[in-house]
Amino acid sequence: MSYITDTYNTKDGESIFYYKWSANADTSFKGAVQISHGVGEHAGRYQPIAKILQKQGYEVYANDHRAHGQSVKSKELLGFYNGKNYFDDVVEDMRQLTTIIKTEHPNKKIILFGHSMGSLLSRVYVTKYGNDLDALILSGTAGFMKGLGTVGIMSANMVSAFKGRANQSKMLKSLFFGEFNKKFKPNRTKLDWISRDEKQVDLFEADPYRTEDFSLSVFLDIIKAGKQLNKQVTFNATPKNLPIYIFSGNKDPVGEMGKGLKRVHNQYKKAGINDLTMRIYEGGRHEMLNETNKEEVEQDILYWLNQKIEV
Repeated sequence: MSYITDTYNTKDGESIFYYKWSANADTSFKGAVQISHGVGEHAGRYQPIAKILQKQGYEVYANDHRAHGQSVKSKELLGFYNGKNYFDDVVEDMRQLTTIIKTEHPNKKIILFGHSMGSLLSRVYVTKYGNDLDALILSGTAGFMKGLGTVGIMSANMVSAFKGRANQSKMLKSLFFGEFNKKFKPNRTKLDWISRDEKQVDLFEADPYRTEDFSLSVFLDIIKAGKQLNKQVTFNATPKNLPIYIFSGNKDPVGEMGKGLKRVHNQYKKAGINDLTMRIYEGGRHEMLNETNKEEVEQDILYWLNQKIEV
């Protein structure tokens, strides 16, 4: 089944590229799934799960976040951002896509699916616009890593003071991505941390829209947002009746090998979320949708989603 692409313009003049996989017309329409991708990747990587969802009666929308994918004017601008707050801007970009979905499908169910950085963005999103949503799925999410996060904030603040927020830093790039791969030495590639499936790792390594070269502001704003959104007050701002599904592998360094994922789960529980499910896959790394057991992961997502979204 095919997809279409389009763009929308933001209030500050950016053009945001997005995909839409239309729901199977031969199946009862169940709802719309909005995907928020991770740092350094792009929405096109979610075609496999989008095709599975559309066959089941879900319409799937996914935008390339600013500084990512085809939302940049040229590949030389991948990772470049010179705005005031990356997280604030991207959350508002996501809100515009939700508005498009609501216009095209009034009074229909909307599910937000966020992976990695996209899961952090989604966790902020639901504190502001959670009443727009009927379910939340978080893949490869993270608690605040006190050691790495604190060092990252200090380093990013120091470097940006000298170089400016729009410039890059090899040190922060190494800190941000290199630390995750150290868990899997000896390394075959610098992306071993994302999956046990070598084919998927190689595909992502060769992806022309993959980038690790970001403006300092992107790294700084992600780390700062990660600290703020992992405070209990942020969890408490999530709508209590929003069903939430959290999943990753127990070898995901972003989720601190399951420890960070469990903290996030427990903080949502403490916040009084009524419908909360967590799944941690044995041996799985950061991208469970690209893991060796991805069929199991896909079926688990569908099973949970079909339970929560009544037609």
